[in-house]
Amino acid sequence: MSENIDMKRAFLTLAVLAAMTLGLNAGAASFDTLMSDLPRPSAAEVSAPAPVDAAPQASPAAEREWLVLVFINGVNDLGILGFANADINEMEAVGSSDRLAVVVEYGILGIDDNLGRNLQFQRGSKTIFVTRDADLSKITSPVIFNSNEADMGSEANLVRFVKRGLRRYPAKKVAVILWNHGAGRLGISYDDVSKNYMEVDKLGAALSLVKKTLGRKIDVFATDACLMQMAGVAYEFKDYAEVIVGSEEEIPGNGYPYTELLGRLSNNTGMDAEALGSAMVETYGASYNSAATLSAIRTAALPGFAGALDAWVEAVKADPAAFAAATDAGLVASTSRFSQRESKDLFDYLERVEARLPASQPVKEAGAALKAYLSNDLIIKNVAKPAGRKPYTQAKGLAIYIPDSQYNSANYEKLVFTRDSLWDDFLLDMMRERLK
Repeated sequence: MSENIDMKRAFLTLAVLAAMTLGLNAGAASFDTLMSDLPRPSAAEVSAPAPVDAAPQASPAAEREWLVLVFINGVNDLGILGFANADINEMEAVGSSDRLAVVVEYGILGIDDNLGRNLQFQRGSKTIFVTRDADLSKITSPVIFNSNEADMGSEANLVRFVKRGLRRYPAKKVAVILWNHGAGRLGISYDDVSKNYMEVDKLGAALSLVKKTLGRKIDVFATDACLMQMAGVAYEFKDYAEVIVGSEEEIPGNGYPYTELLGRLSNNTGMDAEALGSAMVETYGASYNSAATLSAIRTAALPGFAGALDAWVEAVKADPAAFAAATDAGLVASTSRFSQRESKDLFDYLERVEARLPASQPVKEAGAALKAYLSNDLIIKNVAKPAGRKPYTQAKGLAIYIPDSQYNSANYEKLVFTRDSLWDDFLLDMMRERLK
């Protein structure tokens, strides 16, 4: 995890522990109090779906329309602050039906009483079949699997969970949501007890095993985690999911609005992968007043994206003036960036390079073609809301790695994207240009 993100997580955890030591309850150490610059959900009312009868969790149900599998790693400050429990309770406001199965595996480092006096170091994880109830204060869904050894930072554990869900609740369409902290190209799902996390290339390998079990791609793979919607990350998963949903920027502790999202799916289980991806983006955007970015991308378009990006790189490298503009440290620094500084919005970067060049250059033509491909072919749906001085409205749905001063080859070149595109070569040339 990057230093800034790691420090922020450490601060949050220590702050909550300090609050408990002083006798404060868990609510007194809320995420919004500790990190006041993060957005709050809007107060807008969103109608809940009509009640549906929960399907019996123990019976081998007939094939449903949708299976939604949510892997919640709350073995960190997010668990301590109650966000994992809150999201599961949001899911229980909708529950499962004979058309929709919602299954959650969760491990939580949390509080074990209402006064918030005792920190609970829960070993392992529980898997529940989410059933409908109106009590937002406790989880009532039946436990269908217990593990005392589960490591929530292990991609192998994720695979086991998904395989169990696929066997027990067959469905025509499958969505997998990974819930935790994210650090873009560096990884996701940080378990603060085991100290493990999932590197992007290893997560890709895990999803390949899921595809083998399923016999096809997952319909939707979503990350309810910060900073994950990057070109190199999405490309790693392109062969294993039809649609990828993620955020260029941080996601607030409240995460996805699961009641609204699952309510929409429950009311229309006939929606396909792209429709569900769009629904994720739309319900997320409607739930936050500011500082929200989320997009859904079409993985079938990722090979074409790599080709269009390569054409732009080749045009830039063939033109000294364009190359000087594209590698200029000031231009790169001014590009719309996110909490991980080296994660920049690709569309905004292309526009800033074009603004430095004469009207008739081939680089502009290649840039226009790439931007059109991003908007018309790759990005299914995008939402971006500004926050203070952060111009998130310039976030068009896909971030890309552009280092400010040092290229991390050991990490970045593990990704398939660096083998299939010229982007890593371009970054190396950029770093060499900076040294002149």
